[in-house]
Amino acid sequence: MRKPRSLGNFSIETSYRTMHGAWPTDTEKPHIHVASRFTSGLLNRWKIWREVKQLPYDIVHITGDIHFTAIAMKRRMTVLTIHDLGLLDEGNAVKRWLKKKFWLDLPLKSCDRLIAVSERTKEDILSRTSYPSEHITVIPSVISPRYTVRESLPHNAKPQVLHIGLADNKNLDRHAAALSELDVHLRIIGEPSAEQHAMLQRHGVEYSHASKLSEAELQAEYAQSDILLFCSTLEGFGMPIIEAQTIGLPVITSDLAPMDDTAGDGALLVDPTDVGAIRAAVKAVTEDDDTRDALISKGFINAERFSPAYAAQRHAALYTALMQTKA
Repeated sequence: MRKPRSLGNFSIETSYRTMHGAWPTDTEKPHIHVASRFTSGLLNRWKIWREVKQLPYDIVHITGDIHFTAIAMKRRMTVLTIHDLGLLDEGNAVKRWLKKKFWLDLPLKSCDRLIAVSERTKEDILSRTSYPSEHITVIPSVISPRYTVRESLPHNAKPQVLHIGLADNKNLDRHAAALSELDVHLRIIGEPSAEQHAMLQRHGVEYSHASKLSEAELQAEYAQSDILLFCSTLEGFGMPIIEAQTIGLPVITSDLAPMDDTAGDGALLVDPTDVGAIRAAVKAVTEDDDTRDALISKGFINAERFSPAYAAQRHAALYTALMQTKA
């Protein structure tokens, strides 16, 4: 897996470490290797690629944003987990072509199997490549066991609406527009740009923000909020949905795949492009205790689907099947 930053970049690493701890006892537990360098710059990427090539294992399973390490992996079985492919649509035409070539097309030529974290991600892979569908396994992500049910509901002076992430797909502009007429506080996880600050001020939204949080600090942000507003326009899985449901936070998310599947019955689903629908959903949760309590209860039930033991069993079965193929 990639080398994690000191703060941030937790979801992928946490998911796999948690699953590793729940590995079935009747199969050999895999070794975790963390890249020795950050994925920044051509030289570091080349050194990470060389490092992975020298690993002494029959199967190498690559996770995180180091897809390029699968390129020319010819002498061993290679598995690659793909979380989402949204970054391939960012930047100018030249950048998009380069990213697709070195982050998808060339790595997939050496991959014996792919793992997608959702059916939506699998469909996206198939729409962009000719990779065999039967070699793609869908295994949902899992979250850290540190995320636990909060002891009580928060007592904020006004409802606190939690927003996580500031990429374009996180939909901050429409969230702000939806909240502009409501007496709520918007809590943003991330560092807004000057343009985003100006946009929030134009809408007259009361807000604050925090960035570079530890996992414990992020969990506290969930616990201190009244709603997770996660009406994203594009996700590979939607990990914040499960994190919020596990803690006991009502969720409002998009009626798009994979968010609708990830959320199950434990969220209000809305059109992420409809500001009025987002506003109505926030009002429904903040003004109706029965709606709030029902979402919390259904969220707990839904979050149970993403157990570390289930994910570990699926991975172990995949590795075993690969070894049998090699034999």
